Amino acid sequence: MELKTIEALEQVVGSRPLPVLMKAIDTLDVHCVRLLARSPFAVLGFADTDGRARAWPVGGTPGFARSIEGTHLRFTLPEPAAIDVRTGCSLLFFIPGLGETLRVNGRPSLDGAELTVTVEEAFMHCAKSILRSSLWEKPVETSLPRLAAPSGPLADAEVLAFLSHTPFVTLSSWDAQGAGDTSPKGDPPGFLKVDARGRLAVADRPGNRRTDTFHNLLEQPRVALLALRPGDDRVVELSGRASLTTDPTLLSSMVVENKTPKLSMLLDVEFARLVPSAAVRDAQLWNTSRHVPRSELPKMAEVCIDHLKLNKQKGLAASAVRALASKTVIGWALEQDYEKNRY
Repeated sequence: MELKTIEALEQVVGSRPLPVLMKAIDTLDVHCVRLLARSPFAVLGFADTDGRARAWPVGGTPGFARSIEGTHLRFTLPEPAAIDVRTGCSLLFFIPGLGETLRVNGRPSLDGAELTVTVEEAFMHCAKSILRSSLWEKPVETSLPRLAAPSGPLADAEVLAFLSHTPFVTLSSWDAQGAGDTSPKGDPPGFLKVDARGRLAVADRPGNRRTDTFHNLLEQPRVALLALRPGDDRVVELSGRASLTTDPTLLSSMVVENKTPKLSMLLDVEFARLVPSAAVRDAQLWNTSRHVPRSELPKMAEVCIDHLKLNKQKGLAASAVRALASKTVIGWALEQDYEKNRY
């Protein structure tokens, strides 16, 4: 069954909880700046001047993206890009060794290869997708069935071989107003599927419960996907039109740890490429000696509390969320969520 409305989506996955939405702020605070200083790599989601959804790996060295007075983010692109500055862009920042990622959404301006993003939203994403994918661990070589697609851009043999073994992808999407978002998805290698019509299927698993990608694609279906494979300096970039399904046959093929996903995204691929990435290579994402020790990073419970306080949501419910937030409560909630809702 295809889901075509927000109401139908929320009947399957539930509505977005207020405390989760309130973790987003409209500036780069001290925690964001600290994380940016340690991040050597990000995925940039943008629309090009032809209107195509794109996802690019950017970075190469820690601190490549600089906060400008907390309101803007600036960095140099690996090469000049035809970015449509009328449409929002999004960034998903990785800190090697850390499960949580930093998501920054805003409006781009371009000066040659120098990209400046006016920050509209910044928040931490939970670690579940990275934990499920074992993204920072040494890859274990296993024999997995190779994906097969009947025709079209996705039928490229090298692309399919890479996707057959990837444990981690990012999804870049936009809402009806053009605001962008890039979200992580991860599972053990082999989690991607191809349906009978040649569409790439990505299972939905428990995460931060914002479901931004799904809300966005119901408003406009263009989506870009970037796939990473531990130990590999190449990436696969796909783009096309996405939809949501609760088809039981497809979902039953996606069982992990005896858990069946409630829905899956289907991407009708219009563009596909497998390319080497200088950003992945230079960031040395899988060099464990370059991973950031947890002791050098802020505690996620503290980040959550501070961001709840900085969030500008008004009303009694928002005030109650702030009043109840404490290290003990937030820490316990995070621990319980990771233990009970990893899949």
